[in-house]
Amino acid sequence: MSHQDTLKMSELLRIAGAAAKLGGWSLDLVNNKMHWSPETRAMHQVPPDYQPTLATGMDFYAPEHRERIRVAVDKCMTDGTSFDEVLQVITAQGKRLWARAIGEAVRDDDGTIIEIHGAFQDISELIAARERSESLSRQLQQTLENISDAFMLIDHDWRFGFMNTQAEILLLRRKDDLRGKHIWDEFPAARDTSFRHNYELAMREQRTTRFTEFYPEPLNAWFDVSAYPTQDGLAVYFRDVTERVASEESLRISDERFSLIAKATNDVIWDWSFDTDIMWWNDNLLTVFGYDPYVPAPDYVSWTNKIHDDDRSRVLDGVRRVLDSSTNSWHDQYRFMHADGSTRIVSDRGFVIRDAEGTPMRMVGSMMDITESVAMDERLQQAQKLEAVGQLTGGVAHDFNNLLTVILGNAELLTEQLSDQQQLRLLAEMTATAAERGAELTNRLLAFSRRQPLDPQNVNINKLIQNMDSLLRRTLQENIDIETVYAGGLWLSEVDPGQLEGAILNLAINARDAMPAGGKLTIETGNAQLDQHYADGHDEVLPGQYVMVSVSDTGTGMTPDVLKKAFEPFFTTKQIGRGSGLGLSMVFGFTKQSGGHVKIYSEVGEGTTIKLYLPRSVSTDDGVYEGHLTPAIEGGTENILLVEDDPLVREHVSKELRALGYRVNTASHADEALNILKQLSDIDLLFTDIVMPGTMNGRQLAELACQLRPGTRVLFTSGYTENAIVHHGRLDRGVHLLNKPYRRQELAAKVRKVLDEPNTEH
Repeated sequence: MSHQDTLKMSELLRIAGAAAKLGGWSLDLVNNKMHWSPETRAMHQVPPDYQPTLATGMDFYAPEHRERIRVAVDKCMTDGTSFDEVLQVITAQGKRLWARAIGEAVRDDDGTIIEIHGAFQDISELIAARERSESLSRQLQQTLENISDAFMLIDHDWRFGFMNTQAEILLLRRKDDLRGKHIWDEFPAARDTSFRHNYELAMREQRTTRFTEFYPEPLNAWFDVSAYPTQDGLAVYFRDVTERVASEESLRISDERFSLIAKATNDVIWDWSFDTDIMWWNDNLLTVFGYDPYVPAPDYVSWTNKIHDDDRSRVLDGVRRVLDSSTNSWHDQYRFMHADGSTRIVSDRGFVIRDAEGTPMRMVGSMMDITESVAMDERLQQAQKLEAVGQLTGGVAHDFNNLLTVILGNAELLTEQLSDQQQLRLLAEMTATAAERGAELTNRLLAFSRRQPLDPQNVNINKLIQNMDSLLRRTLQENIDIETVYAGGLWLSEVDPGQLEGAILNLAINARDAMPAGGKLTIETGNAQLDQHYADGHDEVLPGQYVMVSVSDTGTGMTPDVLKKAFEPFFTTKQIGRGSGLGLSMVFGFTKQSGGHVKIYSEVGEGTTIKLYLPRSVSTDDGVYEGHLTPAIEGGTENILLVEDDPLVREHVSKELRALGYRVNTASHADEALNILKQLSDIDLLFTDIVMPGTMNGRQLAELACQLRPGTRVLFTSGYTENAIVHHGRLDRGVHLLNKPYRRQELAAKVRKVLDEPNTEH
């Protein structure tokens, strides 16, 4: 090699040494001299002409490494042992660096070690990179150990590599036992499952797969798995989600059950979320109330807008009180508007769901339409009221009307006999009026409780109202106009005419009191057909043909609350002493007992209309009642057997009958009456009370009397009749009854009527 080539090679080596931070050194043992190459000197940060001795060269090494390099150099000098040490050096300028010191012995021809040649390399960057790598490796391992997920590495041959502690816990195996082993051999139950399918997919397509799968015994757990492809295989993260899956399954089952319940029940189920203000409804919202639960979007306002205006504030205040308290249940009953505009009554219950801090999150509940139930309860209360009033009235009516019979009769006699003593006559008339008012009170109570014995006849209601015209005009003030509108071709009605006259008169009096400043009273008749749809919406109404009587006024009208109680007994808006509160209740009871229907319409400031629907007559009886005619007092000479247990009534009535010219025999009870019948064969009329002490009532006495004396006519009287001669609220066919108390004119007319009828056997 030429000198020029040698120089060129030296320059290349220099450049390579500088780039690699690699220098040379030598130790001449014969001359005890040490030589550093320029690169070595540069790394030690010494002057370019600096050459160290062995001792000064050793001093550059860090104290903690100095002994190790000295031992290595000594062994190389004495026995030729080569060395390659990584040590830390402190440069002349105090900089610490990591260096690789390499030394080899050089021998002469005799084998004597005469020199040591070596290399010196600055590997600080390599050491720093290695430390960084090791630090990152430690951090990664520490991170993988501390994460909540289990982690493992699987190579391309499906063998376990690294595993963290959480993986050991979930797999119930130690990492040292699994490392290097085949995954499908160690966990054979996973071979034909989503585990293998998804792992192979991740490796084959080099994409991440995520899945949830169950592993049976011995793990018995659901795992949520993410498999990431790497250069060496798969990095797998997994966690035990058994509780979550169980919760989700429980929630799914609960949702299914809730859905089934929501579909199976007839109630409207709702779920109100407070964070979104959304209210979910089941399909029964459409079925029960006519609203599509999804149109418009269901929310809190869509519910509140359907609550009746008068109930809304109360209902919402109740909900707020529950949400602001620790109570978790809410219940209210209120009016809810149906989609067709009708008002329904609902029972609504809700249960509050709160978070751990007690903050309300949701409210779940059910709404039930109880309109029919409330109506049924009201009907039950009405029936109980009817029963109570009936029992109360029945308990006193018999004795009370007996007393009134005597009082009314004597007052009537006194009135006639005191024609020349005006002051006393007025007192007698007042007594008679008071007795009649007492009887009217009892009769109204009986009518309301539907225990008034009715004597229905074929009635021409147009004629009946026409005959009442003068009575109505006397009853009403002059500032009230009366208009009657009679329907042409009006059907006959089967009704008790006397009770109907009383009902119309009561309605006229109520109308008068509602028009203190005057007004207009309209009485109208008409034929009416009530169909099944109407009957379904009204209590105790049968579809069919009815004769309608309407009484309207232009008075003050009634508020909804008053209208609701209008037919209740003793309820009145009049001042004390101006009304008993029994007028409308009597009309109601009479109409219902007659098989009819009452409808009331009223508006405050506009007036009131009350319509009576009375059953159309289907009787073939030719007799038609067209109105009440006051008969003349007419007596006779027939023989009458009077049976009355009350001695005062017996004495009074016997005097009245004798004054009319009749022959009278009296008995205080049924057995005594039978003895008289056996002794006397000329008894024309048995006039008997129905309710009597002893073993027989009046009806039983009449049956025995007719057997003993066929053709004997019978007239019953009573202050209160139960079931002896009255069935389904009506007198038995062919039965004659004179209700107590009665005036002499009524007594005379009834006795004469029965005696004048053709003989019939009872």
